[in-house]
Parts: sequence; structure tokens; C-alpha cells
Amino acid sequence: MAYSMTGYGRGESLGQGISCIVEMRSVNHRYRDVFVRVPRELLEFEEKLRRLVAEHFDRGRIDISVILEEAGESLTAVKTNRSLVDSYMSITRQLADDLGLSWDLGITGLISLPGVMELAHREVDSEEMWRLVERSALQAMMGLKEMRAKEGAFLTQDIVDRTQLIEELIERIKERAPQVLEDYRTRLEARLAELLGDTPVDESRIVMETAVYADRGDITEELVRLSSHSVQIYEVVKQDEPIGRRLEFLVQEMQREVNTIGSKAQDSEISHRVIDIKSELEKIREQIQNIE
Repeated sequence: MAYSMTGYGRGESLGQGISCIVEMRSVNHRYRDVFVRVPRELLEFEEKLRRLVAEHFDRGRIDISVILEEAGESLTAVKTNRSLVDSYMSITRQLADDLGLSWDLGITGLISLPGVMELAHREVDSEEMWRLVERSALQAMMGLKEMRAKEGAFLTQDIVDRTQLIEELIERIKERAPQVLEDYRTRLEARLAELLGDTPVDESRIVMETAVYADRGDITEELVRLSSHSVQIYEVVKQDEPIGRRLEFLVQEMQREVNTIGSKAQDSEISHRVIDIKSELEKIREQIQNIE
């Protein structure tokens, strides 16, 4: 089964009064490239998430976002540093007395002083937090793989349909090739008759010239290899593993063979079929760019 490199997945788990949401988005990329965005509390899990993704995906740029939301007790609380408040009060009162000024530090001024108000993060067990993140990540990956599989099925069918069309074009070239040789022999005989007039035409020369032309324009081997590569495409798309690079290789080989056919076959009908095959190969190549 072929997998697309485009998809989206989302997972959510609850634990310790926390909702952990993991979202994964992937697009095509020549290699595997993983980007992770996590809250400050989860920075220690970045590498674990990358390794987890690497176990399930071989290619594609994958963006992972982890979001923590409160599902019960707040993750943070506002606390007052009372000892620091007492120090501020004592020092400011003493300073006011020493300078002969009235002491008028109100609550607004007090809480604006550095360190008076603090945000305290609730401690959460690291192992339990990782289990929470992992569950959400696995859910997200399942959704992502499912979407990539569905898209991959559409891409595979399109590739198969175009490969079948290429095979039909190959058969038309095979049917046309013998006629090209006959047409050349006919033109050669007509040309020699025109040049020699009443002088008898040397049949051996016609045979020799035709043989040279046939050897120079023989496309049998290229057609055989082209057909072989198309059969391999059918086999590759059935495999349940990353197939993108193998398909790329087969298409490159098919492009090389069809270019050789185009340069050898001096025939307008075959040239048209060659152009049609090139067009289909280019469309297949574009689809392969998004296959894992």
C-alpha cells in the first residue's frame, strides 16, 4: 500500500487534571524532517517525540504541536513572596522615616515590586506526563496514517491508470515498428528507381541499406525494458512499505528508454506516441513526489 506524505492527525488524553492535545501535520519532503513545538514544561520530551515519529514514518515534513489545557485543578497558581513583602515594607518605612517623608506605599505599588507576586507551576510526575503525551501522540499518528493511506490509495490508482495507458501506447509503437521498416524499403526502392531510370535496381543493395536502417533504428530492446518497468510499477505499488524512491527510479528509467526510442525511430506516428508516453510519465512523476 502506498502512503501519501500529506495528512493530519489529532489526539487528546486526560490525566492529573490536564488535557494533552497533540496535532500532527505532514507534507511532502524528500527525507523525514520533524518539527516539534511543545510548552516549556514539556521540553524534555522533544527528542522522545521525534523518535516516536521516526518509528512510524520514513518520509515527509511532519509538524507536531503539543498543547496542555487545564481540565481540573489549575496548572499554575499566583503566590505571594511574604518574606520579600515584609522586607519591602520594613525598608520603605525606614527610608521614609530617615528622609522625613510620609510612607504611602499602597497595595498597587507593593505588588508591582519585583518578586512580590510569583507564578507557581503545579508539579506533575514526569513519567505520568510522558504517558499522557505519548497516548495523545499515538492517537494523532493513527489519524495521520489513516489520512495518508486514503490519499495514497487515490495516488496509487492514478499511477496505475496512467501506467496502463502507457502500456497501450507501447503496444501501438510495437505494432507500428515493422511498418516503419517496410515504408523505408518502399521509399528506398522508389528513390533508386527515380535515380537509375531504366537501369536495373541492385536488390542486394536494397537489402543491405534496409538492414543498416533496421539496425540503426531498432527499438526492440528499449520497448522490452519499457514494458518491464511498467510491470514493476504494478508490483511496487502493492508493497506495504515506503515505495516513493523505487517508483522515482522506475520512472527515470522509463524516461530514459522512451527518449532513446524517440531519437531512434524516424517516424511521425511513433514520435507522437513517444510524446504521449512522456506526458504520462511526467504526470506519474508529479504524483510520486507526494508518496512516502
